Amino acid sequence: MKEPDGRLEARLESWRAVRAWLAWQQRQAERTIRALEAELAAGAPRRAAPAPAAPDWKLEAVRTGHGPEALSVHIGDCSMAEGKAITREEARRLLAEGVGPCPFCSPENALGMTG
Repeated sequence: MKEPDGRLEARLESWRAVRAWLAWQQRQAERTIRALEAELAAGAPRRAAPAPAAPDWKLEAVRTGHGPEALSVHIGDCSMAEGKAITREEARRLLAEGVGPCPFCSPENALGMTG
């Protein structure tokens, strides 16, 4: 079954637009590659982007129908959970209020709150 000429022309124009956009992307990529190659040839030092510093403490929370609810406190570099950066004082207060400590990084020990 053949498409009406109007729809066929519209599809053709859409694909021409895609081709033009891809050509633009190709030019952008080539320009960036040439600039990086020139930088390397000029002896630019290779440097890795510094990793963002881990917070000292973090709070893992879950979303609820009433807003975020504190789930557990972690030492900042604990890889067991993502969380919001908090201060030492906030970590101590949250633990004292009953928010659970991470069982892997044991922030209560690092905060001197054992026993």
